[in-house]
Amino acid sequence: MKSIPIGVMLLLALSASSAAQAQGKVYTWTDAKGKLHITDDPPPVEASVRDVVEAPVLTPVESRQRQLQRQQREEARLEEQRRSEREDLLRRSREADEQAQDAVRKADAQTQRALEYRKRFGNTPSRREQFKYKLRAEENKAEAARAEAQRAVDRARAASEEARTAFRLPGSDNQ
Repeated sequence: MKSIPIGVMLLLALSASSAAQAQGKVYTWTDAKGKLHITDDPPPVEASVRDVVEAPVLTPVESRQRQLQRQQREEARLEEQRRSEREDLLRRSREADEQAQDAVRKADAQTQRALEYRKRFGNTPSRREQFKYKLRAEENKAEAARAEAQRAVDRARAASEEARTAFRLPGSDNQ
């Protein structure tokens, strides 16, 4: 008769110890060299224990809910990151477009100055010869401005295409 209560008590003690292990204790302790350790194994006897944290026992349903919540948070974080990247691409595309428009305006203005300069100082062969270096310098400035405008337009096209590609839905053929 006495063996039944002892067996029950032994079974209860075993289940209590397994529940304690299932809770998952985390130990924070410092070794003899002063190094801080955070482990789920009990610290050695000579170590100075700073803290022991016990995690509550989770049911499988609670565990699954927490896992789903973590997944949802991660998906939300990734979606926010994608949205932020798309907004950044749009911003860069707009900036590149504005820079291209500005470069085209500057190139047009420089070309107009070169034409006016030619008209003003190149109306006769002797004046063209006298001001040929100035005329050539103005024309070179105009050519450099047109080349810069073309590079800015190319950058704007590339940024626009990159933004357009980012906004395309995966698996869709709309272009």
